[in-house]
Amino acid sequence: MSCTPATPAAEGFSRAPIGAPAATAPAGGELSALDLTLRALRPLLADPEVTELCINRPREIFIETHSGWRREEAPFADFDWCRRLAKLIANVTRQRVDESAPLLSASLPSGERVQIVLPPATTLECVAITIRRPADTVWTVDELERRGVFGLTRPAGAERDEAEEELRRLHAAQAYTAFLRLAVRARKNIVVSGATGSGKTTWTKALIREIPRDERLITIEDARELVLDDHPNHVRLFYSKDDQGLARVTPKQLLECCLRMRPDRILLAELRSEEAFDYLRNVNSGHPGSITSVHATSAELAFEQLVLLVKQSRGGRSLARRDIKSLLYLLIDVIIQCGLECHQRVIREVWFDPARKRRAARGPIGRGPTREGVSCPQPA
Repeated sequence: MSCTPATPAAEGFSRAPIGAPAATAPAGGELSALDLTLRALRPLLADPEVTELCINRPREIFIETHSGWRREEAPFADFDWCRRLAKLIANVTRQRVDESAPLLSASLPSGERVQIVLPPATTLECVAITIRRPADTVWTVDELERRGVFGLTRPAGAERDEAEEELRRLHAAQAYTAFLRLAVRARKNIVVSGATGSGKTTWTKALIREIPRDERLITIEDARELVLDDHPNHVRLFYSKDDQGLARVTPKQLLECCLRMRPDRILLAELRSEEAFDYLRNVNSGHPGSITSVHATSAELAFEQLVLLVKQSRGGRSLARRDIKSLLYLLIDVIIQCGLECHQRVIREVWFDPARKRRAARGPIGRGPTREGVSCPQPA
């Protein structure tokens, strides 16, 4: 991964704290060391326009304001500085962070919320740091209305929109390339299904390239496979497969960590086990546009496989199969079924059924996909 910055940085020093003090006061020496280390970030954290500050790789910072993301050079933020900051925050908050416990969630004494990920749970020689700046102002409802928060509001139940109508048209016309491109950009949740070697990873990579470049992506993998060269604002997270490695971090832990890292999209490379339950919870928590994969031999069997995976989880084992499947129909918008024919990788099905989603939202679901939901017949 390249660690080369792209644009100049704002530099300066400030000791002005932001927000409320911590509930428990750390030792004076630790607090002074943390404050000294954070000096280079204080001008950014004191800016009322800044909402999020992210260090994905050494010597660069992504800053979110009300007008979007921007990238700035940060010569001071090398690997050693980032690691030292992580250790100081852990000490001040009476926690531990190291290679065997690489995830740290904390609040700074000045009120900012911090999420930190160390290797091996992220890319080697990189420390992922996300700092959320608390708002300076508490707005009234009237003030929020005057700021235009209801400009795009519509009555609940008006699910169908222009993107869905266009997706229905493209799907019916079997214009699959245009359909999939729009599905990604319209932030539909996509599952790529197939057997080993059928092309799931190839298709996942292709779909990721359709995501707008200005979005912040966080991937969860057991090995570095997904290609993110088109998206400079990204973080790779790695879990320990089969409970191996120094840091035995699970996909579930990384999914929970993701929610504190300001993702536009969470891309989980593959659903294999009980993380399927947490994946669905996260998709339902305001992070649409996910892309993941599963092992199954048809689009309909992909739903059945996901039901089994959810039932394996602690949170999902008590749920009825019908309830799980109804939730799956509500949250998964598109399934791409990959296959092999005469040693050639092909797409056997492109499943899309918004009518099924609406029926699932209203109550019990029926058996199998509707005719509308089967678009690409399997070869004889």
